[in-house]
Amino acid sequence: MMFGYADGLQIELDLEPASLEGLAEGRCRMFLAGEPVWVGEGEAPDGCGGYLEWTWVDMLEFLGRWWPWLVLEEDYPVPVSPAFPSQFLAECERRWDGMADEQVDDEELEAHRFLARHDLASAPRGLFLPSLIIMRQGKTAQISAPGLPREVIRPWREVETVLEAAGEHLCTACAESTQPRARQAVGWWQERRQRTAAREWMLTTRLEEDAPGRFEQAGIDADEWQWPELRAVARMAFDSVVNADQQAELLRRIVDCPARATPELDRIEASIGEQLDDTEPPYRQGYWAASRLRDWLGLSPEAAVEPGEWLKRWGVHVAGINLGACPIEAVTVWGERHGPLVLVNHASESRAGHKYGERATLAHEIAHLLLDRQGALPVAEVLGGRTPEYPEKRARAFAAELLLPRDVAARAVEQSADLTEAAERLRADYRVSRELLAWQITNSGAAKQLQSRQEKALLEQWRSGRAGVT
Repeated sequence: MMFGYADGLQIELDLEPASLEGLAEGRCRMFLAGEPVWVGEGEAPDGCGGYLEWTWVDMLEFLGRWWPWLVLEEDYPVPVSPAFPSQFLAECERRWDGMADEQVDDEELEAHRFLARHDLASAPRGLFLPSLIIMRQGKTAQISAPGLPREVIRPWREVETVLEAAGEHLCTACAESTQPRARQAVGWWQERRQRTAAREWMLTTRLEEDAPGRFEQAGIDADEWQWPELRAVARMAFDSVVNADQQAELLRRIVDCPARATPELDRIEASIGEQLDDTEPPYRQGYWAASRLRDWLGLSPEAAVEPGEWLKRWGVHVAGINLGACPIEAVTVWGERHGPLVLVNHASESRAGHKYGERATLAHEIAHLLLDRQGALPVAEVLGGRTPEYPEKRARAFAAELLLPRDVAARAVEQSADLTEAAERLRADYRVSRELLAWQITNSGAAKQLQSRQEKALLEQWRSGRAGVT
């Protein structure tokens, strides 16, 4: 029996009839986007590789035991930002280079526990299979099989439905078994929803159980925590760097902004979403969406864009907040009960605390409002917090292209006497930082026209951010 969809996850199970001694013995194959991921030796009649013979009670045990994490865990246990789960360990290795051994040991343990919860290859005991990692991000699921040429992003509900159908089939195959392993696996599976509910608070907020009471003393009603937007902000923003007073202030500002209609923003979002090719790399998606927005707004590539003005026209509330000594640049909320609201960190050390940095930040948040409310970020985003990297890459490209199209940057280089003259013209006309214009010059291909070593070094200095945000 095949569960799933040809352009997503497919699980094929051919199991023996249920029995008192049964452990869901039988055959299995798995496919991702039509490509075989788990197949055995030889070749099946369909030419896609042979079947794997095993006791698939292991898979039922895995799904039942780790269901709460599969359904609710949306971020990594180590502070790294891989674009896809297949890159997680490599990102960790880079972080651990030069770190104290004791901290590396602790984080390495957490990293492997995470993979044990999300990599289906961890399920079969004694059968070594290629990794197949599933991680939820909002309304989407990222599925990584390192041996395949591309990563796959599918609607979360679709992936959840496939896993549940396979789990029910495995549970039926083990239902009559008296084997202890089968009884335990069936029990975990049948109790998965209760266990998910019991862990929901911890996995969706990363806060301690008594946190609602603590925030109630700061004026945040405990009933507010029923709304996913508050939970998402807590999960992505609250760590040791955001102090208790800042946490309370963020929550108060969100609670004080009731939901409002944004019909024009919604129409633009729907139009772009219908045409967006999400199989393209995220930066290409960002460039395309920024160009499409300019077309929608009737703006030529040469026209300067004021993102704050457009947000206000669309009905998005934009306000400043002072979060000193904090890496967060902005918090944007668009939940069922609150927002859309963009809180920009105006602290002097924040990039968004400077005029050019604020414009780039607001353009970045426009990207999320247009591209991610139906996807990886359905209720909120924290710029500078623990936001998924895939939508962040797309939003960075979108913001740069919206504020300064690459073609415009390239023409300025071609028509100017030197790089400094081009940069001053672009900064005056488009009010962007040297870092942003340096990246747009580079990504336009115009950097190849620079002849002198001094100009190439200057461009690299700007690109690295060493020139500051103004």
